[in-house]
Amino acid sequence: MQKIHTESSKDSWSEPLTAKAAIRTIQSAARYFFEPGEFGRLVGQDGDSIRVKKALYRLAQEGLITLATRRPAGYLIVPAEQAHYGAPPVTWWIDDCLRRIEPSYYVALLSAARYWGSSNFALQETQVMVACPRQPLTPGSLKVRFFSKGSVAETPTATVNAGVAPWRVSTREATLLDLIRHQADVGGIEYITRITKDFAPSLNQRALKQALDAMHQVPVAQRLGFILDHLRFTSLSQVVYGWLQSRKKNIQPLALGDAERASTFEVNTKWSIRHDAQLRELVPTS
Repeated sequence: MQKIHTESSKDSWSEPLTAKAAIRTIQSAARYFFEPGEFGRLVGQDGDSIRVKKALYRLAQEGLITLATRRPAGYLIVPAEQAHYGAPPVTWWIDDCLRRIEPSYYVALLSAARYWGSSNFALQETQVMVACPRQPLTPGSLKVRFFSKGSVAETPTATVNAGVAPWRVSTREATLLDLIRHQADVGGIEYITRITKDFAPSLNQRALKQALDAMHQVPVAQRLGFILDHLRFTSLSQVVYGWLQSRKKNIQPLALGDAERASTFEVNTKWSIRHDAQLRELVPTS
């Protein structure tokens, strides 16, 4: 009997499967994200057909699948043990979901910080960096929030292979720079200082320079250098200082949104950073 090739299984027989058998076939390959076209091939129908749409609707009504993305359409298989959340964990499917539309994506910011071992915060969403602005994904009770930047493809990342499926995360060094760039979205400069303190013993000087080259934003580097100096990680701050030597620095506020009040602000001349004298006492140094 002739076999057909699918993305799910090279051993699928040519006879059409039932709808439930089709999602079991996909899940048997440790995959939880699929598109209507793949599902249609498994059940012997065109992915855009009314029959496929009705079958997917019935499966969703039974809680066996849930819509992940609308354009292009993509669904998640909801295993019984994840039914309470209405969707499987994000790291089980984020790579399959985004690889086709955002090949340079990576898990970022506070989600990356948590992966690398810093948990000084409560986090109710998964934060992901992409090339273009995107609306959040909200399958079940989960939320994936997107942030964008032009240099996303150059950002140093690591591939996480532990667990159900591989996924990409920014390196510790790149995560710190992203956090400083998006400080208003991640709780402010004090959170970032605490994460920097957690990360600093594991930071690599060469990787830090690579991350600085990839982002290439002088104000972000100024803020990171100031924080590293404040925390007394001198060898790391010197890497940042050396990177800044050939670049023009303008005076920047440490915390975005701070008002310029001469009576409460002072300027660190080494980093050209304007900071609140009281804030400097609030961030951890020991």
